[in-house]
Amino acid sequence: MSLSDVVGNAGLAVWAEAGLVIFFGAFLLVALRVLTRPRDEMRRHASIPLDDAAPGEKR
Repeated sequence: MSLSDVVGNAGLAVWAEAGLVIFFGAFLLVALRVLTRPRDEMRRHASIPLDDAAPGEKR
């Protein structure tokens, strides 16, 4: 009996499928959160890297 036989018969494919389902669920949650935000808030957040104000300083 070789190591490949042991690993092949261990039934580990379920974990790969579970990981795929969890990743897909997390992706959907992030996508829904992004798509339900108001456009003005998204524009404000998109300009943060270009803003010259110091962190914590009001614009």
